[in-house]
Amino acid sequence: MITLKPIKTVLQFIPCKYIILLAVGLLALSGAARAQRRDTARIQVMARAQEHSILLRWAVTKASAWRLSNQYGFELWRFTVVRNGQVLPQPEITLLSPQPIKPQPLEAWEEIVRKDNYAVIIAQAIFGKDFEVSGGDNNGIARLVNQSQELEQRFALSLYAADNSFEAAKLAGWGYEDRNVKPNEKYLYRIKSLAPATRIRIDSSGAFIGLADHRELPKPANIGAVFGDRNVVLSWDYSLLQHYYNSWFIERSRDNGQTYERARNLPVTNFNEKEKRASPRMYFIDSLQDNNTVYHYRVRGVSPFGEAGPPSDPVTGKGRHLLAYVPNIRSNSVDEKGVMELGWEFEAAGNKLISGFTLNQAPTADGPYTAVLSNIPPDQRTLRYGQLLPTNYFTITAVAIEGEPSTSFPVLVQPVDSIPPAAPAGLAGTIDSNGVVQLTWQANSEKDILGYKIFRSNMAGEEPAALVDSVWLPNKYRDSVNIRSLNGKVYYRVTALDQRYNQSPFSAVIEIRKPDVIPPTSPVLTGYRVADDAVHLSWIPARDEDIAQQVVFRKTLAAGADKWEGLPPLPPAARNFADRAVTPGQTYAYLVLARDSSGLESKPVQPLTVTVPYNPAKGMVRSFNAQVNRQERYIELFWKDDLADVQEYQLYKGEKDGAVTLWKIIPPGTRRIVDDQPRINTEYVYSIRAVLRSGATGNYKVINVQY
Repeated sequence: MITLKPIKTVLQFIPCKYIILLAVGLLALSGAARAQRRDTARIQVMARAQEHSILLRWAVTKASAWRLSNQYGFELWRFTVVRNGQVLPQPEITLLSPQPIKPQPLEAWEEIVRKDNYAVIIAQAIFGKDFEVSGGDNNGIARLVNQSQELEQRFALSLYAADNSFEAAKLAGWGYEDRNVKPNEKYLYRIKSLAPATRIRIDSSGAFIGLADHRELPKPANIGAVFGDRNVVLSWDYSLLQHYYNSWFIERSRDNGQTYERARNLPVTNFNEKEKRASPRMYFIDSLQDNNTVYHYRVRGVSPFGEAGPPSDPVTGKGRHLLAYVPNIRSNSVDEKGVMELGWEFEAAGNKLISGFTLNQAPTADGPYTAVLSNIPPDQRTLRYGQLLPTNYFTITAVAIEGEPSTSFPVLVQPVDSIPPAAPAGLAGTIDSNGVVQLTWQANSEKDILGYKIFRSNMAGEEPAALVDSVWLPNKYRDSVNIRSLNGKVYYRVTALDQRYNQSPFSAVIEIRKPDVIPPTSPVLTGYRVADDAVHLSWIPARDEDIAQQVVFRKTLAAGADKWEGLPPLPPAARNFADRAVTPGQTYAYLVLARDSSGLESKPVQPLTVTVPYNPAKGMVRSFNAQVNRQERYIELFWKDDLADVQEYQLYKGEKDGAVTLWKIIPPGTRRIVDDQPRINTEYVYSIRAVLRSGATGNYKVINVQY
């Protein structure tokens, strides 16, 4: 007969800090359970395909449902849905649990509890009279949890134990292995609680899976390790694999990865998933025996079915001694030649722990610092350095033989400076039609440059006025001037200032011409004529001196056309233009504008409208002939043309000295037609004309035929 040992006996080997974390996790789980008390309980099920079997694990979501399901058990059905890649017309239904699936009698647990502590936890939770979580201190938070929420403790901790031991989960009635499966089939498993609905409603659940869904467990990645003084902090991203693993084992090796042992006998589990901003990484701290041995660490996940996945790639390192002594800068001075002398303190006892000192320099207290002198002997405490900036911050670093270095606090060193910077070079500027001036110049190369001052004058030789009250930092400036004032030019110059406010001489003066904002007068159209399929325009040109060109604009007056088209520019003195790119039968509007050297255009005047007539002679059929066949009693008519946009041909017929009327309308592409009803001894008159897609018609082509 098995005797259950108290749960605290099983957990006494777990360090107290992990028991406290476990208790906090249980509080979070029980809080979630209280929040769900008004909801219907449900079953959650997981399935995993093995090579020759399918593993099932399930659990209810509430402690009260857990207790009743342990009493009444579960019912498991299997529906064969797919075979050989085809969905069956009717699923094949099999009851896999002729008897309710529930915890085995206490006697059945005797063998497994001797070797599996997780089985002890489950057995104690189901059958034990008392259930106490303890970490060696029964006066702490664990005791409060035990006293107020024992059922939630049994529920939560037993499910956690089942996640780490599938054999124990099967004994508890929370797992099943289906071995009677085939690789060419796929199944729907449905698990149902047999607890009476009058006591609690528990929704059933299911899983759809087959042997073809078997996948190897993934290998953990992104393992990090930070080695300290006889300790190491390991971390890994558990969120990427949380659907595969819920626990983790840490393994270490001291023999260059030849053999590995577990750093702890118990797995590491995350209990912070319900936090809104939970970290995606898990951390583990391990102690090292010394700082000389090279350790290899790797992480191995454990699935909810108790399967251990493949190990991660190892991370390697060893402990590092920390330097306990820190240098301290005590004095600094700069002589008349600009050379600094620096002195510092450092415990003589630390000389044997360092390889020497390094002098670091930066323009600000926050850095970035650059090492400017290295390999300073461990027993040296003063130095001289002459490569000074206008403002300097220095630190001294003690370089440890092993472990991290130590660095002093920064000190400020400022040499005397009375030399002004060089005058800025490369001053250039542009001005737009709104009077906005853009100035640029080359940035000064002195390391102590503070900024610039910008000056402007409206007349050549006039005393310049400063445009900014303070120092201007960038090497570009934007100004605004009145472009309608009488002066047509504006003048600029720039000076540079260093951090001691020493001002440079003026830069070279630049002269910027203001833009022309008055458009030229408009040309006046005086007439037009249409000849030879071209529109001939004439006008009186503008009289302004700065006219650069004249431009004729044309717009087609047709449905959907409302865009002016600029034709090739003409010389300033041009008075006429022939537009030959016109289409007969189309109407156009014309404008003539003058454009000056500043790109300003004259204002448009009333446009001139011109219609280009169509020339019927160009739409005429080239040849029109007939052939009489008196034996077969018909007249064959045929014609030729070079027209590309014919819409139809209109064919007319009549007797000589009689009326000629429309006889046939022929579609484009046809070049012959037969008149099969001629009368003997009759002279006929035939005529043809082409109708174009534009609506224009060509001249008639006429022939007489005697039949």
